[in-house]
Amino acid sequence: MKPLDSYRLMGCTRYETGSDGLRYKVHHIRAAAKEYRCPGCNGIIAVGTAHEVAWTEEGWFGAAAGRDERRHWHTGCWRARGHRR
Repeated sequence: MKPLDSYRLMGCTRYETGSDGLRYKVHHIRAAAKEYRCPGCNGIIAVGTAHEVAWTEEGWFGAAAGRDERRHWHTGCWRARGHRR
């Protein structure tokens, strides 16, 4: 019997702690349904591009506000955040 894959069970959402100390929910999107602007490089995430959506639910205004503030990132930009100048 195969062990359960919690990453897949959570809809491909994982948790990461940012350099700011906040815990982020990060969801991998296989193909963008529309264009988004990446906050890491300010470039466009084109339709059909795999990318990450990230948000924190630890802000002053709670979980709902965090979900409303989620952002779409290029996968490389998300991985490099905190390492940029």
